[in-house]
This record gives sequence, C-alpha cells and structure tokens, in this order.
Amino acid sequence: MVRPGKVGTRVGNLAHPGDLLISLAAAQALTVLYRCRLATADHLQALITPHAASSRYIRAELGKLERAGLVGAVRRRGAHRQRVWFLTRSGATAAEASPDIQPRPYRMTAPLAAGPLQAHALAVTDLLTALHVGGWAALEDCAVEVAHGPAGSPGTATGSARAMVITDAVIRLQPDAVAAGLPPVLFVELDRGTTSVHTLATKLAAYDAYRQHRPATRAAAGAPPSWRTRYSPGDRRTPFPLVLVVIDTPGPVALRRVEAVRRVLATQRPVEGLDEGELAVAVTTLGLLQRDGLAVQQMLPLNPHAPVRKVALTQLYAAVRPARYRY
Repeated sequence: MVRPGKVGTRVGNLAHPGDLLISLAAAQALTVLYRCRLATADHLQALITPHAASSRYIRAELGKLERAGLVGAVRRRGAHRQRVWFLTRSGATAAEASPDIQPRPYRMTAPLAAGPLQAHALAVTDLLTALHVGGWAALEDCAVEVAHGPAGSPGTATGSARAMVITDAVIRLQPDAVAAGLPPVLFVELDRGTTSVHTLATKLAAYDAYRQHRPATRAAAGAPPSWRTRYSPGDRRTPFPLVLVVIDTPGPVALRRVEAVRRVLATQRPVEGLDEGELAVAVTTLGLLQRDGLAVQQMLPLNPHAPVRKVALTQLYAAVRPARYRY
C-alpha cells in the first residue's frame, strides 16, 4: 500500500515466493505497478518517495526488482531514453500476496507494454498520480480497467469481455473531499482522440445501461441496481457515479473534440439517463487536472439540459438536471 511519509527506510519485507527480501520502497513499487499496469520511475518517485530530490533511489530499487525477475521495462514510445515499467508474471504473483491487493487475471507483457496501449495506460497513471499527490484520492482506493455489468458484479475481476462497459479508472475520493461536496466515486474515461466520437458516445450509452441493470436473481420490484450494490450499498440517496471524460490532447484539439461529442449526443437516439440527469457526464482535460486538481470550476457538462459552461465538480449533479427538477 502506498503510504506517503512512511518510505525511504530499507526494511526487510517478504514479497516473493522465493523468500527474497526487498525494501519497503520496492514492495510498494510492486503494488503501484499492479494497480496502474504501467508507470515510469518519475510516477513511482512521486507516489512512493515524494520528498526525494530525484528518482535515483527508485530507479535503483527497480533495477534490483528487474534482476530478480519481478518487473520488466520497455522504452517509452517517442522518448526512448525513458523506461516504462511493468510487472512480470512473477511480480504480479508477488504483489497478490499483499492483503491490500484484489487479484485479477490480467497480466502485462513486454509486447503489450511497448504497443499502442502504452500511451493510454501512462495517461491514466498520470491522472492517478496527480490525484494521489494532490490528496484527492489515494491510489489504493483506485482501480483501472474495471468491468461493469453482468460480468462486473462485486468480486468480479477486471477486464471482462462480457461486461456492459469497462471503465478506464474508478476513483474513490478521500473522505475530506466527499465531505466538501465532491461525489464519492468517479468513473473516468481517458480520451486521447484515438477513437471516433461516436465510439465515445456509444460508451456513454453503455453507462446508462449499467445504471439501470439489475441481476436477474434480484430483478424483483424494489431490488437495488447492480451499481448501488457495488458502490453504495444501503444508501439509496447517493446518485450514480459521475462519468468524467478526461481528454489528453492539445488545447485546440480538445475543444474540437468536446464540440464533436456534444453534437453526436444531441443528434443520436436519446439516452434516458443523460436526458433526465440521472447519468451525469462532464469533460475536462488531463492538463487541468494535473495543474489544479478537482477544486476549480473546470468541468463542462455534456448532458443535453446542462448549460454550455464550465461548472465546479460540486455543482455538476444540479447542473445536468432538466429545469423541471431544479425547483
């Protein structure tokens, strides 16, 4: 588990089936890589040794883990002097020995880490790192590639092809943030402009299908929907998690992307949750989140009844509701 302020001291910590003794920082690197899939030494330094002047110590620990066969590295696309780290199968098995890890079947490989998904996975890690360092959400309370729907019921591993929708990142915010009016859970879609806006719009419709889904065994009247059982058991007042589309493209490109998504949503077959404000969707950029976190007025609602202006995250649920529900 990543615990800022409790690292930097080399301690014995069993983190390998072969009884290999590694430092606390190295053990934490294993859990970070398990949670994030891909990360650079700079990511790991920010998450594990945030007060260190450089990532030199973390790089040394990664080298030891690499020699032990627990992690691997590939060159970053477009920046070949930088290495991108991932867990080997042995490393994933070692990380799963921690009680803080929820095991999953997905495994990273060098070809996958070096391939097209690299930029997307690193952008997700950028986001999680920014929110963790900013105190908005602890990395251990976040998950990536989370399956929702029939195959995404509680306890189901991530990445199922049978799911209604696979969320790029599920972020559970810190209690202080929730007490200040922020939603307890965010569903994040990281958009790098590599797919059509129609694909993104279709995915938003899939979120609405998940919002309404009830397992067949609990489909009787009054039974809670799947998402509430998973994310808000026993609390019927909490709304469906806000879907935050985070665009990772240059400013002018991001603006055109947002305008295109709004046009598609306005012309496609109506999505009940979007129209009624039961599914709140907003868009921002990765750069803004890295710079300002979640506190500023930077979220642009995508619901058809919402104003075409940026609002604070605390105001989004109210902003997306049709006018007849606001008074």
